[in-house]
Amino acid sequence: MLSKSCQYAIRAVLYVGKNGTETHKIELKDIADGLGIPKPFLAKVMQQLVRRQLVNSVKGPHGGFYLTPKERKKSLLDIVQAIDGLEYFSKCGLGMEECSPSNPCPVHDQVLKGREVLMKSLCSNTIEKVEKRLRDGEYGIVR
Repeated sequence: MLSKSCQYAIRAVLYVGKNGTETHKIELKDIADGLGIPKPFLAKVMQQLVRRQLVNSVKGPHGGFYLTPKERKKSLLDIVQAIDGLEYFSKCGLGMEECSPSNPCPVHDQVLKGREVLMKSLCSNTIEKVEKRLRDGEYGIVR
């Protein structure tokens, strides 16, 4: 459902949120090593997140990535939108050009229900909320 880039982006943002602060920035290498993500691929993903103002970065010897309180209020859907866009939520599950309630594909209703559940989850979960659950041990982001 979500691209590999988007999966990595969500995990990386949550990793930075859980482990970093404005005074303790997380280096790209640490994120890549901590999550088992190839560093060059992650660098491109993190660039997109910085451009979309979902994470901050500072260059230099004490540089790295961090989140501000404002960014922690963003939803997981904001990350999906920045990386993959929202096209997934409106396209046909079988790739048909014309698929609607009046002209459904064979999996239309099931795909629609699944997307609604995913959309609701992504919208209702802020970075801050998921970070707390990570710290409490309810969720994991490392393989």
